Amino acid sequence: MNNLIRTSLGLLLLPLLAGCGYRAPMYRTTVTEDPARFVSIRPEYRQLAALLASDTGLPPTDSNTLSILPDAVRKFEILLDDLRGAKESIYIEQYRFRMDTIGTTIADILKEKAGGGADVRTIADRGASIKEDRQGLLALRDHGIESYLYYRPKSLRDYVWPAKGAHRDHRKIVLVDGRTGYLGGRNIQDKYFGWRDCDIRISGPAVEDLGTVFSDAQRQMAPQLPPLKISPESARPAAADTIPGLRQFREKTVQIVPDSPWDRVLPMRNCFEWAITHARRYFYFYNPYTPPPASTLKALKDAAARGVDVRWIVPANNDVKPAKWMGESLYPELLQAGVKIYEWQGNVLHTKQFISDDYLTAIGSANMDNMSFFLNMEVEALVYDEETAVAACDLFEQDAAARCLPITLEQVLRWNPLRKLRNRITRLTFGPIG
Repeated sequence: MNNLIRTSLGLLLLPLLAGCGYRAPMYRTTVTEDPARFVSIRPEYRQLAALLASDTGLPPTDSNTLSILPDAVRKFEILLDDLRGAKESIYIEQYRFRMDTIGTTIADILKEKAGGGADVRTIADRGASIKEDRQGLLALRDHGIESYLYYRPKSLRDYVWPAKGAHRDHRKIVLVDGRTGYLGGRNIQDKYFGWRDCDIRISGPAVEDLGTVFSDAQRQMAPQLPPLKISPESARPAAADTIPGLRQFREKTVQIVPDSPWDRVLPMRNCFEWAITHARRYFYFYNPYTPPPASTLKALKDAAARGVDVRWIVPANNDVKPAKWMGESLYPELLQAGVKIYEWQGNVLHTKQFISDDYLTAIGSANMDNMSFFLNMEVEALVYDEETAVAACDLFEQDAAARCLPITLEQVLRWNPLRKLRNRITRLTFGPIG
């Protein structure tokens, strides 16, 4: 009987293990956009803009106002103010929308706004939702809210073939009145008040592109719904908004980069690997979960080998233990290649962000790992701007100095054999692919 139980558990875990190692079909992007038309972007970065526009159909937009929100209390204060001020529409797409204190507070606002005639719609990932969340989200329908749970598996084949069954809607998007948008790493859940994460608030034309991303998910769930109440007319004037005490970066160029398992190209991996490969002075990144594809890992090592200052802030205390062990398995080769590694101390680090060469900044939901690049629905905001990048770089360096401990190759080589074996086994199970 015990052998039968162990065998059954092994078969149940097989799709998950295979899903973490699944390699999406590879298609080389055909660049159909003319890089020369992106005149607001530095010439050396126009090829990236054209590549991603060809992948996603979303070119960069200008004249956006941005705010970077690493502090959870401040982020949710501003978000609640925006939601309470909504008049026309609220659209929320979240990996996890937990019905705890912050979740029920937001749900109550949504009910009030829907009761007043606003168009309110929510999408949350069913697999990330506990029973109480699912019940609470579906109960929003009783208040005139179009609320849906994203769930990919449709048949038995989807449960046993990771190319289909392992998909998650991992995005974190909030859109208010077609004027203001949020995206980043935080879900709607109380625990994020105690974690370090980062979101970006955008007002301006890029909000319309975020609406396009939301609409793509909505079409899978409810194709019968009418178009969103988002337009160029609603988005552009919002770029002039002002929030007292909040640093806002104005007149910025932003490219929204969505990704999903059904793309015949890999825009998220293209985005990260282009940035790493073309970095000349530095490439700094926060990344809580691994492993990256083998090609991304090689790009990081190659960048360090050619003299680029490559730095990685990784959590010392990860909420997913195998991710911590997998990360540790990468330390020896990255340190030997010259990559600098810093472990974030204290609370859980959940930030997904990179900064390069005082010009390129990416903030979003995507981890630098196989799941985000191949299996999940994700979205990033890519900012082409010196002022924003310098501010993000300064924060990264402050974090590395004040909140992190540097990891050295000498330390790693002195780890006990059992720790090394555990990391090696995890690497063999979940290791880089592609």
